[in-house]
Amino acid sequence: MSTPLRVAIVSFYPIDPERISGGIRAVAYLLVRGLRRHTDLDLHVIHCHSDVAQDRTERDGNVTVHYLALPRQRLVPNMITGVGRIAAQLRKIRPDVVNAHGHSYAVAALGAGYNPVWTIHGVMREEARYNPGLFNKLAFVLAGHYERQALARVDNITAISPYIRNTFADRTRARWFITENPAPEDMFGLPRAPVAGRLLLPAAVIPRKDPITLVRALALARRELPHLHLQIAGRVNETAYVAQVQAACQAEGVADEVQLLGVQSQADMRRLYGEAQLVVLSSREEVSPMSAIEALAAGIPVVTTRAGGAGYIVDDGRTGYVVEVGDAAALAGAIVRALTDSDAYTEMSRAAHAAAEARFRLDRVADRYLEIYRTVAGR
Repeated sequence: MSTPLRVAIVSFYPIDPERISGGIRAVAYLLVRGLRRHTDLDLHVIHCHSDVAQDRTERDGNVTVHYLALPRQRLVPNMITGVGRIAAQLRKIRPDVVNAHGHSYAVAALGAGYNPVWTIHGVMREEARYNPGLFNKLAFVLAGHYERQALARVDNITAISPYIRNTFADRTRARWFITENPAPEDMFGLPRAPVAGRLLLPAAVIPRKDPITLVRALALARRELPHLHLQIAGRVNETAYVAQVQAACQAEGVADEVQLLGVQSQADMRRLYGEAQLVVLSSREEVSPMSAIEALAAGIPVVTTRAGGAGYIVDDGRTGYVVEVGDAAALAGAIVRALTDSDAYTEMSRAAHAAAEARFRLDRVADRYLEIYRTVAGR
């Protein structure tokens, strides 16, 4: 009998699988679920974050999750401390392959003597544009430093979107693999009972997601479709910006038509998706938005901006519409177009589901990662 392939996945990972906040946590959790069915794998997950109160290890079958604690609310030193802690944990685990879902995690693997498979989820210079303030500036300077180190030294990179490869291809000699994010399996059979005029933005209320442009688009679109209303499901902890969004709702006369729901449980998110007629993304920067992938899997057309990699997820005119970033009038026009022709909407819904079947099935994505792991390990 051959020795199991030992894989260490270093990533943000959910503390509570019923309340997953953030796309990277969702991707890592799904990836582990897809890989664990391979009994010839010994999977280890390392989650090192300030949301862990005390170090602990949980084992379930062939999956071991190592939760490593960090001090709270000290982002810059946390990043440095985390690199050291993760490197030490990797030396204990002694994996055959490390898959690092983050720039600092890739550097941690390099420090432990491993050349990891690095999955890139973001572009530091773009994210820095939408996170102002001295503290964030310092954090992104450090993050950019780790990003440059990883680009110079890592041999194998997985890009979750062609956007990532196009952005970094001339800054590294690494071998590239395209591995799109998976959709949760239950989204493909999600029961739907759309509420007329219900728009859903599954996103944090932060400048990068630009809900203010969507609020303005809602006000414009309601001139033709007065029953339109919007639910925003995501964290609301940036209080100053949340206040700006609420002020925009008042100024545009749609305060009663916009609900800020905060972070939702997985069960509640399924209900929200099931009731949505459209999922609308107004982002200024995206890589491979899980909200769009989940919506397509459920057969919900998506209206999105062309931000980053979002335009690679939605097939303009077929599974939804893609408009320019920051253009409220174009966003409103796409919403009205999608909802005023019932036959076209039905066809778009069918095409969305079919496209997701072809691209975002969990087993397909997990098997692609396993193929990469085996290639890198020489199995």
